[in-house]
Amino acid sequence: MRPFICQCCGLPFSPKIRGTNRDQSLSSDYCLDCFKNGEFRDHHLTIQDMEKKLLIRARHHDEISLEEAHDTIKILPDLKRWRMTHIL
Repeated sequence: MRPFICQCCGLPFSPKIRGTNRDQSLSSDYCLDCFKNGEFRDHHLTIQDMEKKLLIRARHHDEISLEEAHDTIKILPDLKRWRMTHIL
C-alpha cells in the first residue's frame, strides 16, 4: 500500500498516523502532526512557516533530507491546505 501524502506538510505518512476528523474518523488527507479533531493543529501557520519547518526538520532531524525538503516545498502550493492562500 502506498503511503498517504499530507495535504498540509506534503510528507508521506502511514495509516497509523492519520489525522482525525471531528467525528474521530481518520483523515486520508492529513497526518496527525498537522490535523487533529477536525482542525489544523497550528491555525496560524502560513505556507512560508511550513517551508521553514520542513527545512528545520531536514537540518536538525533525520526525518527527511535537505533535498526531500526542497522537493516538498515545491509542491506545497498545490496541496489542499495551501492551494488558495497564494491568491489572497
